[in-house]
Amino acid sequence: ARGTPSTWTSGTLADVSGSSSVTAQTASADGTSCMTVNDVIIVSGEETTVSKRMCRAPGASGYTVATV
Repeated sequence: ARGTPSTWTSGTLADVSGSSSVTAQTASADGTSCMTVNDVIIVSGEETTVSKRMCRAPGASGYTVATV
């Protein structure tokens, strides 16, 4: 849900965890659905925040990171 953080832990890297929150959602006229996600990544106690935009094309089963 929007604004509710989802926490995670890396299954392959030691000391890597974080959380992800949806901060905005949009839909365009062609049916493409996009959302802005803020990731808080913690590596060995060092915290970094990254924002990314993810979109799902009409009929697609999942979201992909938008490059533009």
